[in-house]
Amino acid sequence: MAKEEKKRRDYVNISIPRPLYERLAKALEGTGFRSPTEYIVFLIRKHIPLLESKDVKKRLKALGYLPEDEEL
Repeated sequence: MAKEEKKRRDYVNISIPRPLYERLAKALEGTGFRSPTEYIVFLIRKHIPLLESKDVKKRLKALGYLPEDEEL
Protein backbone atom coordinates (compact mmCIF):
# COMPACT_ATOMS: atom_id res chain seq x y z
CA MET A 1 0.00 0.00 0.00
CA ALA A 2 1.43 3.38 -1.00
CA LYS A 3 2.05 5.96 1.70
CA GLU A 4 -0.30 8.39 -0.05
CA GLU A 5 -3.14 5.84 -0.02
CA LYS A 6 -2.64 5.17 3.67
CA LYS A 7 -2.63 8.90 4.44
CA ARG A 8 -5.97 9.37 2.67
CA ARG A 9 -7.57 6.71 4.83
CA ASP A 10 -6.57 8.57 7.98
CA TYR A 11 -8.80 11.53 7.12
CA VAL A 12 -12.44 12.20 6.33
CA ASN A 13 -14.08 15.10 4.54
CA ILE A 14 -16.52 17.38 6.32
CA SER A 15 -18.64 19.58 4.10
CA ILE A 16 -19.32 23.18 5.01
CA PRO A 17 -20.89 25.88 2.86
CA ARG A 18 -18.33 27.45 0.51
CA PRO A 19 -19.19 31.03 1.57
CA LEU A 20 -18.47 30.10 5.19
CA TYR A 21 -15.17 28.46 4.21
CA GLU A 22 -14.14 31.53 2.19
CA ARG A 23 -15.12 33.89 5.01
CA LEU A 24 -13.06 31.82 7.46
CA ALA A 25 -10.08 31.77 5.08
CA LYS A 26 -10.17 35.56 4.87
CA ALA A 27 -10.54 35.97 8.64
CA LEU A 28 -7.54 33.69 9.24
CA GLU A 29 -5.15 35.75 7.10
CA GLY A 30 -2.17 36.77 9.21
CA THR A 31 -3.15 34.65 12.21
CA GLY A 32 -0.58 31.89 11.79
CA PHE A 33 -3.12 29.26 10.80
CA ARG A 34 -2.21 27.85 7.40
CA SER A 35 -5.76 27.01 6.33
CA PRO A 36 -9.37 26.89 7.45
CA THR A 37 -8.94 23.13 7.87
CA GLU A 38 -6.07 23.61 10.31
CA TYR A 39 -8.18 26.07 12.34
CA ILE A 40 -11.22 23.78 12.34
CA VAL A 41 -9.11 20.86 13.59
CA PHE A 42 -7.71 23.16 16.32
CA LEU A 43 -11.23 24.08 17.44
CA ILE A 44 -12.45 20.50 17.47
CA ARG A 45 -9.48 19.31 19.52
CA LYS A 46 -10.00 22.19 21.94
CA HIS A 47 -13.70 21.51 22.45
CA ILE A 48 -13.94 17.72 22.44
CA PRO A 49 -13.18 17.42 26.18
CA LEU A 50 -16.05 19.81 26.90
CA LEU A 51 -18.40 17.87 24.66
CA GLU A 52 -17.39 14.59 26.26
CA SER A 53 -18.19 15.75 29.78
CA LYS A 54 -21.36 14.41 31.32
CA ASP A 55 -22.51 17.86 32.44
CA VAL A 56 -22.61 19.11 28.87
CA LYS A 57 -24.42 15.98 27.75
CA LYS A 58 -27.05 16.59 30.44
CA ARG A 59 -27.52 20.17 29.24
CA LEU A 60 -27.71 19.11 25.59
CA LYS A 61 -30.24 16.43 26.50
CA ALA A 62 -32.34 18.96 28.44
CA LEU A 63 -32.26 21.31 25.43
CA GLY A 64 -33.41 18.52 23.13
CA TYR A 65 -30.16 18.10 21.20
CA LEU A 66 -29.66 14.53 22.44
CA PRO A 67 -32.29 11.79 22.50
CA GLU A 68 -34.02 11.29 25.83
CA ASP A 69 -33.15 7.58 25.86
CA GLU A 70 -29.40 8.16 25.36
CA GLU A 71 -27.36 7.09 28.39
CA LEU A 72 -25.02 9.59 29.96
